[in-house]
Amino acid sequence: MGRKTGDGVAVRVRQVRQAIARWRRTRQKRSPMPAELWEEAVSLARTEGTGAVARALRIDCGSLARRVAEAQAGQDASASRAPAFVELGGAPFLSAPAPSAVVELCAPDGMRLVIQLGPSCSVDVAELVQRFRERRA
Repeated sequence: MGRKTGDGVAVRVRQVRQAIARWRRTRQKRSPMPAELWEEAVSLARTEGTGAVARALRIDCGSLARRVAEAQAGQDASASRAPAFVELGGAPFLSAPAPSAVVELCAPDGMRLVIQLGPSCSVDVAELVQRFRERRA
């Protein structure tokens, strides 16, 4: 594959490729590939890249890319419904800005937003948190 991969990934790719080959030998003509095989391919594509995984598994790159996008959209929707954790440090900051206040937001997907506020700056923290949660990656 094009990226530098570890032995574990190479073994997993080989296993999925063999499972797809078994399915191709035993399938009825024009039957769709089982969802479990697509899920494995999508999982690999998220870390190793769609094109590289499609070539390694000998599957259609367009179909794989579509499924990766659908999986990501579903994950984004579920992540935006219920945040796992929101931390707002420093209760005094909410009522009166400190001379050098910092607002830091972290999303489950790793996205971070850090804002430094000066002494005369005020911000609607609730609105900021809501906008950050609603963003589209």
